[in-house]
Amino acid sequence: MSDEGLLLLANGLIIVAITGFVIIRQFSVREVRPEMLIWTALLIARGCFPPGPARATGAGIALLAAALVVSVIFGVLRGTTMPMWRTDDGRVVRKGGRVTLWLWLATIAARLVLGAIGNAAFAEPLNFNALWLGMGVTLGVQHLVMTRRAGAAPLAAPDDAEPAIR
Repeated sequence: MSDEGLLLLANGLIIVAITGFVIIRQFSVREVRPEMLIWTALLIARGCFPPGPARATGAGIALLAAALVVSVIFGVLRGTTMPMWRTDDGRVVRKGGRVTLWLWLATIAARLVLGAIGNAAFAEPLNFNALWLGMGVTLGVQHLVMTRRAGAAPLAAPDDAEPAIR
């Protein structure tokens, strides 16, 4: 395997590992804090790192725009449906459930389908920077929606959620 092939493989494995880590954390009780946006900013910045998230072609830009719209839509959906509640000490926490899992699977599937269409129909190569950018956008939107919802979080945890942060 060439050096470029190894680099692509390593980058792909890192993206899969980070995505898996982020998604798994969605299903544990975590406090909703504005500081979490720092991580999304880092992902977005990484996605914009040269050579950038898309080739400078009409198809490349259009596919990137479509993928970012998908990221925003699924971020809003997850942020709107994620169970949230207040702990006894007043902190707002969240824990994803079945709906969160299905929305994450749909997010990933939609991004893969767009990538496959781009490759098959327009010969656009897989761009890992676009995946970093999309992950940052979808997480950022999800977190912004949850942060806005935090003021209305109920005092009781949903039946299937843990009652407190450990």
